[in-house]
Amino acid sequence: MDKEHLIELIYSSLICESQHLKSRESSNEIINYLKKLNLEQLRTMSKEFIL
Repeated sequence: MDKEHLIELIYSSLICESQHLKSRESSNEIINYLKKLNLEQLRTMSKEFIL
């Protein structure tokens, strides 16, 4: 998977797990955080959500 797909997967998982994120600002913060991670970090994080 490329970086954008991993970001989307992880972001979706985070939103599903934490429905309390109601503001657009919070979701932008998550996306910005994920974009700062390198591809290996994203892969590791995505494995945690998939398992």
